[in-house]
Amino acid sequence: MVAAMTTAAAKAALRRALLGRRAALDAAEVAARSQRLTRALLDDACWQGAGGVAAFVGVGGEPETAAILAATLGAGKRLALPRVESAPPRHLDFVLVDDLAALVSAPFGLREPAARPDERRSSTPGPALGIDLVLVPGLAFAWGGARLGFGKGYYDRALAPLRGAPRPLRLGVCFAGWFDPPEGPLPCEAHDVPVNGVLTDEGIQWWGRAC
Repeated sequence: MVAAMTTAAAKAALRRALLGRRAALDAAEVAARSQRLTRALLDDACWQGAGGVAAFVGVGGEPETAAILAATLGAGKRLALPRVESAPPRHLDFVLVDDLAALVSAPFGLREPAARPDERRSSTPGPALGIDLVLVPGLAFAWGGARLGFGKGYYDRALAPLRGAPRPLRLGVCFAGWFDPPEGPLPCEAHDVPVNGVLTDEGIQWWGRAC
């Protein structure tokens, strides 16, 4: 119990430091760095070869992903976006979308798929939706796969069935400076699900991947 509390406290302190540093980025820098990040992804063989991509709508100082979402649909790929399901137990559903204009506003400034009776969705962004590549949001990532999320556990629960699976590839997304951040190292717990690589505005770092 003491070790668990120590890890939780370490994560909380690290989140405060990283969020504070991210809040100092101005809108112009976020936009410019997001453009470089987008280009790095679209030039990568893993994105180019993917038939289906699970992604997210970047908000609140996260890398902006609108261009990635549009390019994914424009290339004829399947695109799955998360929606927070409020019915207990709260979780993410990943929903296949084909029209970004149909996204609706959600709490915390999020944009997510509107509910439709004919939608295809799954609580895990994997084979059931034809997903080959998962873009994973996070506050920070470390070489080898460690991820620091925002403390709610949504992505840990969604990705848990994929732990140890070679596909789909899981690619963390953050700005350079939040990959192996100087405030680290990132604490890890047994339930944390590692990523296979990290995408930043300085390029992509993969480990043990095969596209």
